[in-house]
Amino acid sequence: MTESLAGQIEKVSYLNDETGFSIVMLKVDGRREAVTAVGQLSSPAVGELVDMTGEFKRHPRFGLQFEVASCASRPPENETGLAKYLGSGLIKGVGPILAKRMVDAFGQSVLDVLDNEPERMTEVRGLGPVRRERIIEAWRSTAGLKQLLSFLSTFGLGPALAIKILKRFGSGAEEAIRQDPYRLAYEIHGIGFLIADKVAKTLGFAPDCPQRLEAGLLFCLDGAVRRGHDYLPSGELIQDTRKLIPEAQPLALEEALSRVSVAGRVIAERQDEPGQLDVYLPQTHRAENWVARSIASILAAPFSVAVPRPEKALAWAEGTMGLELNEDQRQAAILAITQKCSIVTGGPGTGKTTMTKAVCGIWKAVTGKVALVAPTGRAAKRLSQATGYEATTIHRLLEYAPSDGGFIHGPENRLDLDMLLVDESSMLDVLLMNQLLGALPSKAALVLVGDQDQLPPVGPGRVLPDLLESGLVPSKRLTKIYRQAEQGQIITAAHMINSGQTPAGLGTSPDSDFFFVPEEDHARIIDKILKLVCERIPRKLGLDPRSDIMVLSPTKKGELGTVNLNTHLGRALNPAMGPSVNRFGQILKIGDRVMQNRNDYAKEVYNGDLGRVFSIDMEDQELRVAFDDRKAVYDFSELDELSLAWASTVHKAQGSEFPAVVIPVHPSHHIMLRRKLIYTAVTRGRRMVFLVGSTEALRRSVLNNHEDQRYSHLDRLLAEALRQTRARSGL
Repeated sequence: MTESLAGQIEKVSYLNDETGFSIVMLKVDGRREAVTAVGQLSSPAVGELVDMTGEFKRHPRFGLQFEVASCASRPPENETGLAKYLGSGLIKGVGPILAKRMVDAFGQSVLDVLDNEPERMTEVRGLGPVRRERIIEAWRSTAGLKQLLSFLSTFGLGPALAIKILKRFGSGAEEAIRQDPYRLAYEIHGIGFLIADKVAKTLGFAPDCPQRLEAGLLFCLDGAVRRGHDYLPSGELIQDTRKLIPEAQPLALEEALSRVSVAGRVIAERQDEPGQLDVYLPQTHRAENWVARSIASILAAPFSVAVPRPEKALAWAEGTMGLELNEDQRQAAILAITQKCSIVTGGPGTGKTTMTKAVCGIWKAVTGKVALVAPTGRAAKRLSQATGYEATTIHRLLEYAPSDGGFIHGPENRLDLDMLLVDESSMLDVLLMNQLLGALPSKAALVLVGDQDQLPPVGPGRVLPDLLESGLVPSKRLTKIYRQAEQGQIITAAHMINSGQTPAGLGTSPDSDFFFVPEEDHARIIDKILKLVCERIPRKLGLDPRSDIMVLSPTKKGELGTVNLNTHLGRALNPAMGPSVNRFGQILKIGDRVMQNRNDYAKEVYNGDLGRVFSIDMEDQELRVAFDDRKAVYDFSELDELSLAWASTVHKAQGSEFPAVVIPVHPSHHIMLRRKLIYTAVTRGRRMVFLVGSTEALRRSVLNNHEDQRYSHLDRLLAEALRQTRARSGL
């Protein structure tokens, strides 16, 4: 039976900023005890007066609750309520203390002053001009936000997404969405096709409308790029889109594909197969072609500075640096100092670092214009420590210019280098490789060092395998295990896995650095992981579990996925209560270890960077994170850029090493149980590695050498570009 309630919000017990689902305690007119109200509320604030309709229902666990069908808000009517309302986080920059000062200054007319006489805010004690203007602007935006929230709540969208939408579209947000709801999928991070499609259906857009078919195609193509493809064959793209939109007819989708191609939103190239097109997003098409041309230009161009007498130079490096290279390493080093572009690969313990140190020492002696880079900050730091030479990330080398919204170094402003060495090159996706090569002069030498047996890059393309398989870039694979005795059984286990052997029998000695702990039950696996991270490993190695140990899972979801593991590890490693913020389905507290989820060039933090939350400002609604060498400030609306990182997926940990890693392995990880994944996970551990889980799951992982196909034309494009380059040069 539908009832009406009128009252004041006393407490916001829960708020999901993505969906708007809330649980509030409501002081209801005429009732003695507070009522628990649940449902979709538009940014509920303590002290706010609300008029609700809905039904009382008894929850089996939480008792009697009022399930809200509709809710209209009105400002509080007394000074106490006004102070609570203004200080609840409603206005960015206003906390409880300042809210009380505002009410003290203007009494019950405070909202009217904010609306109609904001210049009078100068009368509030302790409020300076800069902060005053910020508060006035924030108050004005709340009117638009409340209106937009009321509109978006119809579609199940909550405050966090509303703030993003308001920032992107401004005061015309509602009208923009009504005209083309699929713009939400294109232009708002965190909103994909499915949410935009729900909005479109509610607004009455036809199931076969052009906007829907075009958005579906672009969504499927973007998903393919996120899975690692440079492009999709048109037949496969249309097939994927029909799974997403079953009522879409093939002919209608072909027409939609033609429209987005003419509009330049995709690049469709005809291939040998009749009627077949390869469909790219413009950025991946541009990147793949330019990487091929850049590599061809480097291979064809002469050295700006050449290493004289390479054999003698190598002997000098060994004597000067106290190095002793085996024949494999010597061949790799000679390659790297005599070829314009070269690739050196090898697994752990095969001496890549020693070879790299010799090569860099020689190039540094010949010319000072040498740079060492890696895709991640941790990999760059490790490269610098191992070689003794300064190394940086690729993004830092290219130098981001916030005022221009791009990198300082590029095709119009090349790096002044004679040699560039890139470590962890298996992580290079085609987009990052394009940015790097676009800034490298063709007369510079390029040396790529990496492990071709690790997981492919998170981003699109298969740059390292394509270059190796093309046969056009001189390469050397290191195979002799150089550090096995020194490093112990981690390296032995890694090479066993890589050759298809299960390392479950290792780790029988207490002095080992590699252990397999057999366990089948989910709950007991979690208990053992907690004990290892919080007690056994710190006690054995003297490590800080909050910074030195990483749990690596194959997946995000499931009981042994990173989301659940982070919940358990967070309770154990950072139990202290204090300021916290709940956004995008996760709670972040001071002291939490977090990971950046996407590149943010303005903040100079990049996908995979690890940091620690050190400040949460509820008034300014900002969270601050300390990374290795810098600090970054996040508005609460940007917190979907961060995730808890007591545990990480193996993919996200590529390029990083940790003193100790713990890896759950279980049949519930399903298709993720693959050799390359386990191999990559084990090679992330420097001093100690624990595998915890099912013997059968580990065996299946090691035997499963399947790799998902990635669509790429880089090897073919390189061959064509090299032919054209040599033809122009008369070679």
